[in-house]
Amino acid sequence: MSTAFTITYPRRVALNTGLKLIQWARRPTAAPKDRKQATHRDRRQAQLHRLARDEQVKEQREREVAKYLYYVRPMI
Repeated sequence: MSTAFTITYPRRVALNTGLKLIQWARRPTAAPKDRKQATHRDRRQAQLHRLARDEQVKEQREREVAKYLYYVRPMI
């Protein structure tokens, strides 16, 4: 980069960015089948995540009940 012509650097950056945006705009679109598969995969992943979270909550609740009974039972 030359210090003599500082005005050319911003122009070069702007031109480069503009060309990248044009390339991005002209990119091939995803096929509907790919989008359907991605949506299905994402929904399945979310469902598995919910099931795993429910299982963790259930196990945590069981541990808390067991801990409570451990401390309360001697008092009964």
